[in-house]
Amino acid sequence: MRSFFRRISVFTCSLFWNNGARISSPIRFVRKYWAQLILSSVAIQTIACAYGGEDVYGDYSSACSPEFDVEKFTNKDYTDCEKDIVEKVLKAKDLQDNFNKREDATIEKWVVVQQEIDRLAETCEMEHLKSEGSLTNYVCGNGKTVDVDDYQH
Repeated sequence: MRSFFRRISVFTCSLFWNNGARISSPIRFVRKYWAQLILSSVAIQTIACAYGGEDVYGDYSSACSPEFDVEKFTNKDYTDCEKDIVEKVLKAKDLQDNFNKREDATIEKWVVVQQEIDRLAETCEMEHLKSEGSLTNYVCGNGKTVDVDDYQH
């Protein structure tokens, strides 16, 4: 299959290759210069697509988000950081439960709240949430679930 594409490419390029192209002869000029430029651009784009490029969004497959069981929240001896997380988790749960039921419960607002939870969880120890069992696990961008005890920031 590779040799087939190679032969087609060589044939196509040979059609446009002519050493006698001059600006005074517009057809030869177009065949020689512009067609080669277009074919080169297509070839570069094909190579770029085949081998990929730089991921402009970064590698989110290793980023993990905490998951909580809201029924296990006890509010005993929580730090300020843990209280903020619980407040955001309850808000996210409310938005999730009321999708398409209330005008303010949108997926965009839920995503913003989830991002705030992730940001807070990066700096918060969450020892009380771990000990009471309300912090259940971490879910990573690649779909992998990591146990609370095995997770490392």
